Amino acid sequence: MKGIIVEKDGTIRLADDIPMPEPGPYEALVKIESCMICNGTDMEIIRGELPEAQVFPTVLGHESAGRVVKIGEKVKAYKIGDMVVRASLPASDKYASSWGGFSEYGLVTDAKAMEEDGKSYAPGLTQQVVPAGITAVQASLMITLKETCSAVNRMNVKKEDHIVIVGDGPVGLCFLSNLICEGYTDVQMIGNRDSSLEIAKKIGAKEVCNNHDADRKAEFLEKEKGKVTLYLDTIGSLTTIDQGMKIIAQEGKIAVYGLRTGNELKLDISQMRNFTVQFVQWPIETEEMKTHDQIAEAILNGELNTDLLISHVFPVERFQEGFDAIKEKRALKVALLFGGDR
Repeated sequence: MKGIIVEKDGTIRLADDIPMPEPGPYEALVKIESCMICNGTDMEIIRGELPEAQVFPTVLGHESAGRVVKIGEKVKAYKIGDMVVRASLPASDKYASSWGGFSEYGLVTDAKAMEEDGKSYAPGLTQQVVPAGITAVQASLMITLKETCSAVNRMNVKKEDHIVIVGDGPVGLCFLSNLICEGYTDVQMIGNRDSSLEIAKKIGAKEVCNNHDADRKAEFLEKEKGKVTLYLDTIGSLTTIDQGMKIIAQEGKIAVYGLRTGNELKLDISQMRNFTVQFVQWPIETEEMKTHDQIAEAILNGELNTDLLISHVFPVERFQEGFDAIKEKRALKVALLFGGDR
């Protein structure tokens, strides 16, 4: 079957010899329709920067959506025709798997049924059924929306918080979308691209600031100094964390979601006075699964406008255009279709 392969030197290619997975008793076979390119993890794997993904060639993709076409005898959670998210592909003798969502077929696990039968299980809690009315492309975007929504919940955000989000990429905009959807109105954003910041304003950001406008940024940071009660850093560089320490309010919180792979944090502790630093770097499965219905409902009723977050949709055969758009910073979320719908 077809799928997107990354070689050790970072070369990306469309292979046609990936072994077809066969579902076990607690698994369902999924025909993948859409998979998003992850601007973070997928690109780090291509650059060879992700420590836990160092076996090549490997099948990319962890933001997939597709329909169940076959079920194992012990499966209770899925039925034929269900749209599901996060199907994965087991490694084979020929290819490793970095979750493997960029393949024609994948597997989902009925983790609950395994647990009921006293079996240990691999990831499966966030492999959930998507309600009717949500397209495959929207369903694959739900993964980033769920991850960021669960992170917001872990931050214990308060309605009265004065929030600054740093980073106008897909993760930052998904955080913004979730916050606005949940009724937080005092949200500002700092970013690098006028086009993304315009989208931020459409989503509901109260104010935006472009890093490249030095005078405007200096004015913005001076105005915000001591007022920011939640500084949400989706970049996670030493520069952005240090910037947050300079403007955070007494008893405020700096939440870091995007810590760069391999970074060492060397901070001036003399600045660390009466505020909290929280790292919410990785999704927690049990927390992410709780947000599934919330995100689906928000998409269905129009509170979350997925069109603002998805900049490109290509058939899988045009995969290189999608990866190039991300590398060249021309894209937000990019979906590749295996015959799915937008």
